[in-house]
Amino acid sequence: MNRRQALQSLALVSLGTALAGCSSGSASDPTTGGKTSGNGTRGANPPGTVTSGSGGVLAVNASRMTAGPNARAGADLTNFGVQVLLKTDAISATGNGSISPYSIYSALAMTDAGARGLSRKQLDAALGGDQQRQAGNVTAVDAAVATAIKDSAKGNSDGKDDAKKSVVQTANSLWPDQTQPVRKDYLQALAKGYGAKMHVVDYRGDAEGALKEINGWVKDRTHGLIPQLLTPKEVTSRSRLELVNALYLKASWQKEFEAPGSPRAFTTASGEQVKTGYMSAKAMMPVATGDKWRSVTIPYVGGGLAMTIVLPAKGAFGAIRTSLARVLPKAVQGKVDGQVTVTMPAFSINTRAQLADALRALGVRQLFTPAADLSGIGGKPGDIKVDSVAHQSVVKVDQHGTEAAAATGVGMGVGAAPAQLPKKIEVDRAFFFAIHDTQTGAPLFLGQVADPS
Repeated sequence: MNRRQALQSLALVSLGTALAGCSSGSASDPTTGGKTSGNGTRGANPPGTVTSGSGGVLAVNASRMTAGPNARAGADLTNFGVQVLLKTDAISATGNGSISPYSIYSALAMTDAGARGLSRKQLDAALGGDQQRQAGNVTAVDAAVATAIKDSAKGNSDGKDDAKKSVVQTANSLWPDQTQPVRKDYLQALAKGYGAKMHVVDYRGDAEGALKEINGWVKDRTHGLIPQLLTPKEVTSRSRLELVNALYLKASWQKEFEAPGSPRAFTTASGEQVKTGYMSAKAMMPVATGDKWRSVTIPYVGGGLAMTIVLPAKGAFGAIRTSLARVLPKAVQGKVDGQVTVTMPAFSINTRAQLADALRALGVRQLFTPAADLSGIGGKPGDIKVDSVAHQSVVKVDQHGTEAAAATGVGMGVGAAPAQLPKKIEVDRAFFFAIHDTQTGAPLFLGQVADPS
């Protein structure tokens, strides 16, 4: 794989559900009105549900819905992403870490489409609105990314450097057990809002085979970067459903950086001094500034995708971190005011986390209990509950671009910008970054670099 002048990003979300109870063998099934026997056979399905045989793949023929407003999509995903970043235990206040807000948001929005009652109300509150708004937000980002891909192709119209062409691929899937009924209206909602397809597996009779199928799908959609998203601990005979979102992105810097020079001082988030090399570039780049922060937006080829760096003032990393939900929307809307010289370190981050506690802290609680209501998917309230939400994000940045991967198995006021915007930004202390499209500003990846050494 050619890393030169390339950005490769990948995000996946896998949200698993399991039986809420502990019953085994034969059990009544109010959803289907029949019995679920030990061999997985059922009575006739009621109208409005779909149950396919093992190994089946069902794709509902439905056009994507109309995209929601760009500004709203950017605001909702930014607010959600920052909250998850701050609540994720694996990312300390003074450590490195990253997540994929788009991927987590997409998987939870697909869950919301099947949630009812308090379970849906709590998800709606965390995601910033109802199901229509959520699906509109995801569709808006998808449309903006599609435009960015076209723009990158125009920027490389001579076709002499294919490595500079942006590639963004998104995929959503639903993996129910062959005995788990799934409502047609739920499949239609997922197809219309998220372009999702259903793959039927046999968790009860062949959990190992189901795990292999899901991981194989993930491996294919991530171009081999994540060969094993789920483990036998997460996919068992008690599993009933997996929701998976995959995002693969490849792009390159519009203006390549010069290679890092000799190591120089960098101040970490904890105030320590470390040595690291710095790369630099000079180009027309949007910049912004506010109370104790400044930012620069570094475009990738075509200008439809970019990385925005938010640099807190000395000693203000913690304060800007807590107000990032207000700062970031200002930062990604910077203005071009001539050429800007950016000097920053290359960095590499690998974060793996379980997001259940973060989501509970955001008020999404009932989904993780036996009282969960996912009857919009199929069955009755309490039949299934969310069992796990695992996330992994890997981001590598050098002078040629960025290589990143993510997998999930989900305040200081800003002052007015002064008349003189910065002409030089030296990122010599802990900072934040967002990889986003430039139409909505919604973060595909969001993170903090506390120590690049």
